[in-house]
Parts: sequence; C-alpha cells; structure tokens
Amino acid sequence: MKFSASHLATSTRTYDGITLSVENGVITQIESGQAAGAKQLSGVVIPGFVDIHCHGGGGYDLSVDPRGAEFHLKHGSTTLLASFISEPVTLIREKISRLKLGRNLIGIHLEGPYLSHNHCGAHKKEYLLSPEMDDIKEYVSSGKVSYITIAPEIDGALEAISYLASNNIKVAIGHSAATSVDIEQAIANGVIGVTHFYNGMKKELDNQDCLAGYSLNQSSLFLELIMDGVHLSFDLIKEVIKRAPDRIIAITDAAPFAGNPDGEYRLGELPVKVSDGVARLSSNGALAGSMLTMDKAFKNAMDNLGLDLVNAVNIFSTNPAKLLGEDLVGDIAVGKKANFLTFDEKWNLNEVYFEGELVS
Repeated sequence: MKFSASHLATSTRTYDGITLSVENGVITQIESGQAAGAKQLSGVVIPGFVDIHCHGGGGYDLSVDPRGAEFHLKHGSTTLLASFISEPVTLIREKISRLKLGRNLIGIHLEGPYLSHNHCGAHKKEYLLSPEMDDIKEYVSSGKVSYITIAPEIDGALEAISYLASNNIKVAIGHSAATSVDIEQAIANGVIGVTHFYNGMKKELDNQDCLAGYSLNQSSLFLELIMDGVHLSFDLIKEVIKRAPDRIIAITDAAPFAGNPDGEYRLGELPVKVSDGVARLSSNGALAGSMLTMDKAFKNAMDNLGLDLVNAVNIFSTNPAKLLGEDLVGDIAVGKKANFLTFDEKWNLNEVYFEGELVS
C-alpha cells in the first residue's frame, strides 16, 4: 500500500510531496514526489502520538478497561501506557495481572504508590508507602510494567530505582519533595524523567534545591508537561520549553472521564467535580488529572506556544518513544510502524492511521 502526502513532518524535517510505502503495518520506503495510484493523505501528516501518562478516557479507567485505549486511539494516541493511581499494592498487582495489553496499549505506568505525602495531589495519602523489593520484582516479572513514578527521597526508593532501571523499566521522579542531592542519587541509579513537571512538586523554577529547579537544568532528564493551560499556563510552558528545548514530553494525564461533559465523577475512591472542563477533587480543589486527549493537547500547543512542526513532532511523538526505548514508533521513517495522523490547517485532527489502517 502506498500513501502520498502534500505536507508531512518527521522528527528532523518537513517534506512537500512525498510517498510512503507500507507493508504489514510497517513503513518500507519513503520517496519524494506523489506516486500515481497512492492513497492521498489530506492536510498535514505527522507521526502518531505517544502518550506515556494516561489514566483513561471516555468513561473508561485504563487500569481495568482497555476500551480507554481505543477511545484515545481515535484521538491520535497510536501508542499508549495505562497509568495507575495509588491504591493498595495487592490491588495494583491484581490489576496488572488482569489488564490485557494490545493494539495501541503497550504497557503500564505506575504513578504511585511510592510518592511523597507532602505532594500527594489526587492520590490518597493512606495508600502511599515505601517500596518493598518483593513487589518491585513482581512488577518486573509481570512483563507489563514499562514506567514507574517514584519519589526518590522515601525509604527504599534508590534500591528500587536501581533494580527497575537494570531491568529496563523506565523510572521518573514525581510527587516529590526531593532535594538536589536526592535527585543526583536518583539519576545515578537510573532515573530518566520527571512526571508532570511543575505539578506535584515545589513550584520554583529557579530554586536549584527542589525538583522543578534542579531537573530543569539536568540534560539527562525528560520533562513531562500537561498541555491544557491549567496545570501550567501556556506562558510557563513556553519558558520551560525555552530552557529545556530537547527534553519535553507532552502527556495528557487524562482522567477516566476525559472526553465526558462537566459533572461529578470519581478518580479511584476520590470524588471529583469537573467544571468548565477542569477536574478537581471535591474535597480540597486539587487538580485531579486532565480532561485532555492528545489531539486537543496538540492543538493547544500549536495555537498557543509558537512551536514549529518538527519541534512539536518531537514533543508529542519522538521524545516519549525515546524515553520508553520504543524504536518502532514515534516517527515516520523506514522500519517504523505506519502510525500517522492527518490534520487540517487549524490543527484539527482529521484521520488516524494505525499500522497503515484507517481507524474508524
């Protein structure tokens, strides 16, 4: 099957007039010009989105219901992790064993329970605890967990980080009161990212002894950003991108009720109220995930951040794939999966192609 595009962007450049050859869901050839008989892709074509932090959407909790992945696939997330909130470890282990991966849902992200009580956000404090190595080893042996958020200052965190990293599970710092010393030790033990930068931490970009300020200047750390204009203002997002231009990863951090109307919901056990498209805990007004899909986040970025298209591709596709070490996704190139999206001139999503097939 051949696809031709008038305008296409990859992680390195843009093209005007190009043809992709696809066999068995993989890009086998890229040639200049628009080949006769090829399927014409409208508008601007970019790689499928890679969302490494997503709790669900469309009313589906991704920790128990993979239909949430299909919801997000229709919004451009051709590669997705199912993010779990903090719950009793026995329940987390049970959910891991039951959750069926497949299609665009490639792994699990544990956002907790190994978090700081001082920055718990929408996680129940009574479920936060120090890691036990038996549990950490079970996550590894499941073969399903790809990514874990840990506060490195808590007891046992550094040993857990080291074991996870040595077994190719990616680790990010998040919901943390870590000092510069804690962060240095975490990096030495294998941490490679920061979970929803600026949220769940002290909000001081120029304080070198807190997570936000220190990580902003660490070239080895990817920084997740929730691009809804609520968790961070767009002006603040611009500043973070300016200071760390090659390390930004767009995420949704979508709640299971993302895509649903305003109303009252639950995030795990916690009551949530969604008003004007913003989800907050009913108890204290803390933000409770986002209402984003990746296509909405991408439109926000293109409309408000002044990004060039190549930079946007890196932020929404290539960088998250790099963090996960997923070499077959995150770009449009020979040998990659034929996951690509088409957008109109106002950055509205038109079509989603997953392994070369149009998603209905």
